[in-house]
Amino acid sequence: MTCSPLFSKEFPGVISVEPSKTYRTTTTRSWDFLGLNYPSSHTPASELLQASNYGEDIIIGVVDTGIWPESRSFSDQGYGPVPSRWKGKCQVGPDWGSNNCSRKIIGARFYTAGVPKEYFEGEPLSPRDHAGHGTHTASTAAGSAVGQEAASFHGIAAGVARGGAPHARIAVYKSCWSKEGHCPTPAVLAAIDDAIHDGVDVLSLSLEMSENSYGTLHAVLKGIVMVHTAGNAGPHMQTIRDTSPWAITVAATNIDRPFDTVITLGNKQQIVGQSLYYQGKKSSSSRSSFGDFGCLRSCTAEVFDGAQDLKGAILLCNDQREALFPAAQYLMDGGGTGLIIVSSTPDDMRPVTDCEGIACVVVNIDDAERMCQYSEDTSSAQAKIEPAGTVTGKEILAPKVAIFSSRGPSVTYPAILKPDIAAPGANILAAKQDGYVFKSGTSMAAPHVAGIAALLKVLHPYWSPAAIKSAMVTTAHVTDERGMPIMAEGISRKIADPFDYGGGTINPCGAAHPGLIYDIDPSDYSKFFKCTISNKRTPVDCNTTTMQPAYYLNLPSISVPDLRHPITVSRTVTNVGEVNSVYHAAVQSPAGVKMEVVPPVLVFDATNKVQTYQVKLSPMWKLHGYYTFGSLTWHNDQKTVRIPIVTRLTIEEFY
Repeated sequence: MTCSPLFSKEFPGVISVEPSKTYRTTTTRSWDFLGLNYPSSHTPASELLQASNYGEDIIIGVVDTGIWPESRSFSDQGYGPVPSRWKGKCQVGPDWGSNNCSRKIIGARFYTAGVPKEYFEGEPLSPRDHAGHGTHTASTAAGSAVGQEAASFHGIAAGVARGGAPHARIAVYKSCWSKEGHCPTPAVLAAIDDAIHDGVDVLSLSLEMSENSYGTLHAVLKGIVMVHTAGNAGPHMQTIRDTSPWAITVAATNIDRPFDTVITLGNKQQIVGQSLYYQGKKSSSSRSSFGDFGCLRSCTAEVFDGAQDLKGAILLCNDQREALFPAAQYLMDGGGTGLIIVSSTPDDMRPVTDCEGIACVVVNIDDAERMCQYSEDTSSAQAKIEPAGTVTGKEILAPKVAIFSSRGPSVTYPAILKPDIAAPGANILAAKQDGYVFKSGTSMAAPHVAGIAALLKVLHPYWSPAAIKSAMVTTAHVTDERGMPIMAEGISRKIADPFDYGGGTINPCGAAHPGLIYDIDPSDYSKFFKCTISNKRTPVDCNTTTMQPAYYLNLPSISVPDLRHPITVSRTVTNVGEVNSVYHAAVQSPAGVKMEVVPPVLVFDATNKVQTYQVKLSPMWKLHGYYTFGSLTWHNDQKTVRIPIVTRLTIEEFY
C-alpha cells in the first residue's frame, strides 16, 4: 500500500510512516483468583481494592470494537460527577445517542479511517459494539459490580461479575469492525492520539500490535500506561510480534475454575470432561437420557452422509484435526444430542464455547481411548451427558500458561523480553450485550492487567508507566501457592519459562508494594530506536535504526540473544519501600553462563534512594546454542524483587 501525502513523515504532527496494516482482536472468579476479593458476607475486600478505592476516577481507555452501554456492568449508579480533567467527547450515531454516555462510560468515539467498506456492512457507524469483544474487555477491566443472581452463563459460573477497577471510568475508542475484529492501523493510531488528548490514564488494547508502535510511545511520554496482548498464535516459539519496550505485553493463563461435565456410559463407567453445556428452560429431559454412543475416527461430511438414524445419538470424534462446528451441525441436523471431542488440553474450551443446540464436551486422550474401547466391546453402546457444573478450589492446577498464548522470543528484537507478564485469559466470563459469555484469548488477559494498572495509579499517582510495569514484573509468581512451578500448555506440557510468561503470573497485591522499581525516563528509549524527542505536541520521531543493544535499557529483565564474549549490563533500582533497607542478591545463572552481580548488597537510606549495579554475563563455552534462562532476585526479610535473565550463546553474528 502506498501512502498519500497526508501521511508523509514531513507533515507536521506525524511520528513515523509505515504501510497500513489490519490488527485483529485477540480474545468472573478471575479477580478472586488473583487475590482481589470483592466484599461479601463471607470475606472483606482485599487490601489493594480498599486502599485504591476500587480505582475510583481513574480513566481506562479501551481501543476495541466499541461497547454495549445498556449492560449492567456499566451502571453508573453511585458515581459522582465526571472528573473535571476529562476532555473527551460522546460521539453519536444511528444507534448511539448522547444519553448512552454516562458517569461510567464518560466518552465514546469511533474511527473509520483505513477501514474497508465491507467491514461496515450491517453495522451502523457508532461506538456501539455489535461484535461483543469490546464490551467483554471493558467489563473485565472496569465493569461495575453485578450481583450473583444476574451474572452467569445460563447458570454456569454464577457469581459477582465486576472489573478489576470497578469504580474506574471507561472511555471507548471503537477502532475495530466486523465480527472478526479488523482494526486498521490508521483507526488505531487516531484512537490513541485522541485518548492522549482526552486525558486517559491507562490504555487497554486487546489487539495484537505488530512490532513497535510509535503511537503508543507517544502515549507513554504523556504518562499513560499502555497494555497490549501477546497474541493467540501459541504454543510455538517466536510467535509474539509486539516488542514495544514501553508497553506491557500480556500472555494468558487459566484459572482454578473448570466446568466438569459427567459422561455416563452404558456400563455405568463415568468420564469427566469439560463443557459449557446447559439445559435451557425449554429443553426436554431427553438431553440427560441415554442415547446411542459411537466412536468415530473422523467426523467429516462423508462420514455423516452415510450415517444411519442419528436421533438421540452421542458421538465421539477421535480426530483432533477435524473442525468441530461442521461435525456439530451435521449431528444436530440428524437429531443427535451430544458431540465429544478429544484434546491433549481439555481445559482449553475454545472449540466448544460457541457450540449451541447440542452438548459439546472436551475429553482428554486417555478417557477417549477408554470410551472408544467400550464402544468396540459393546454391541449397543449407550451414553448420556449431564449439564456442566462449576468447580473452583485449590485442588485445581492453576495457573497454567494457555496453549494459545503467543510465545517469545521476538524475531525482530529478541533483546527485549516479551511477553512481560501473564494474566487470566482462558474461559473468562464477562459482559456481552445484555448478558454474560465466556471468551478466551490474550484479549481477555490484557484488560486484567489494565484494571490492575488503574488500581496502582490510584495508589502511586506519580509512578511512571515503566515503574508500574516494573512493579508487576518483579513481583510476579513463578510458582503456585504450593510452590509447584507454573506449567505451560503446548504440544507437550512443560515448565513455563520467560518466553511463556515474561516475569511470571501477575500478583496484584505484591505489585502494590514492590520494594524496588526499575524506572525508565522515556527519553532513554532513544537508545533503542533512533528517536528524536522534543517538546512539540507530537514529541517523538523514530525509525528502526538501533543505536545500541536493547538490553542496555533499564528494563525489569535482561535478554542477551548473542552472547559471544563477556558483557556487563547495568541496572538501576529505586527504593519505594522502607527508607532504610538492605537488599541481597540471589543469582540463578542461565545454563552455560557465568553470572556475577556487583555489588552483591544494596543499601538504601534517606539520602541514597537510587542504586546502580552491574551484571556480568560470561559464556562458559564457545558454542552456538539455544536460549537458557535464569534470574536475579534482590531480597530482604520483607521483599523479593526478581527479574528474569535470558541468554543464548553464539559464535558468529550470523550463523
